Amino acid sequence: MKSLRNRNSRESMLNIIDRYHNNEEECVNFFISAKWPSGFECECGCHEYYMLNTRKNVLVCKHSGKQHYLFAGTIFQDNKLPLFKLILGLYLFFTNGKGFTAVELCDQLCINYKSACLLANKCRYLMTLSNAKHTLKSLFYESDVFSIGTRSKDKPGKASEQQNVQIVLSTKTENEYPEFVKLLPIKEETAKICSSTFTKCAYVSKDSVLNADGTRMFNPLKKVMKVINEKINYNEKGHRLNYTHIIIGNVKNNITGIYHGVDKSVLPLYLWEQEWRFNHRRTGVSIMSKVISYISESKPIPRKQMQYLKAAYSNLYCE
Repeated sequence: MKSLRNRNSRESMLNIIDRYHNNEEECVNFFISAKWPSGFECECGCHEYYMLNTRKNVLVCKHSGKQHYLFAGTIFQDNKLPLFKLILGLYLFFTNGKGFTAVELCDQLCINYKSACLLANKCRYLMTLSNAKHTLKSLFYESDVFSIGTRSKDKPGKASEQQNVQIVLSTKTENEYPEFVKLLPIKEETAKICSSTFTKCAYVSKDSVLNADGTRMFNPLKKVMKVINEKINYNEKGHRLNYTHIIIGNVKNNITGIYHGVDKSVLPLYLWEQEWRFNHRRTGVSIMSKVISYISESKPIPRKQMQYLKAAYSNLYCE
């Protein structure tokens, strides 16, 4: 009998709990894999260690006695959560298909809201690191610009500000369900900005085709690729930007529905979270292995520094 388990399905929470709950050694090994992908190794070349009882998450080399903090040099350098709760939090956040709020992390991990917010934002930074390494590569692209409302700090009630976002997706053939997507906040909806943004996130050639919706924003790209820039009847079933607009609708629903709108200063992070979730929708049981690799490539981001990064994102991308 064929297995009913989908080959792209992700590791179950039961497996995570069975493996790591009340198993400090397995939890330590999880993060050792992030800090030392080939296994623990001291500067002296020794591969054996013991855990220091007087300080949490400190490994001591059996040969030299040198102490190694498990999270030193990574995004979780200031981590104060128990290892199992941190692993479970990573699992919950990265395996959810639409989004996972800090409130949900509070409830599931039994931690305070401030710790949950910090963990959620660090997960988004890890997603952003992954996104930045990949450039779209295809012969068929679609691109459009949409606006998403965000909470306004300066206006009472239901008032919101609109942020322009450029979406670019790649497909195997024209007007097919997309393989990958890029979501890029932009300051203005101009030909210069939209064309420049496109070439930064996608490889283009004379054989590449871009479907657009009849505006002039992508006309400068006609010098380097074929641009189909004709008006679209959006009431027509299966129109040229059909999948683009389905994804736009899903992104808006997730950000405004799950997170109930977010402040403009952090909106880029939420958009890149949605980008990562779409592009990894088919990732199966290897998802936690990917998380380990993200942690391995990360750098420390203290709480105060995260505030400066939020401001930098806002100034760079938002109006």
